[in-house]
Amino acid sequence: MSNSFFKGFLLGSVVAGAVTLLTTPRSGKENRERLSDYVDDTAGLVGDVKGNVSALQDAVSTLSTEGISLVKEVSEEISTTLKEFSHDIAPHLRRIKEDSEQLTEDLAQFESETTTEEG
Repeated sequence: MSNSFFKGFLLGSVVAGAVTLLTTPRSGKENRERLSDYVDDTAGLVGDVKGNVSALQDAVSTLSTEGISLVKEVSEEISTTLKEFSHDIAPHLRRIKEDSEQLTEDLAQFESETTTEEG
């Protein structure tokens, strides 16, 4: 796409220059000088655009490389943290489960004793 853009830009510049050259009432020498200046200016602009596109491509490439690296690093850190958290919390979860089971048993026993005393 950028290649076709430059071709279109260059063709448009040439056509505009030719139209200007043919429609102005100047001498041949003056037209040649103006045309030379116009071509130089256009070539400079095309060079600037190519340089800017190249710089943009480099920036995007650097950003994507650093972004991928950063995402991998953060992902690994999160994974490590989750593993450590799971390992650290495992004894607490077992204890909570045991306490919950004990509470369920105590509640069932309490209900059983309450029902027998009422009856």
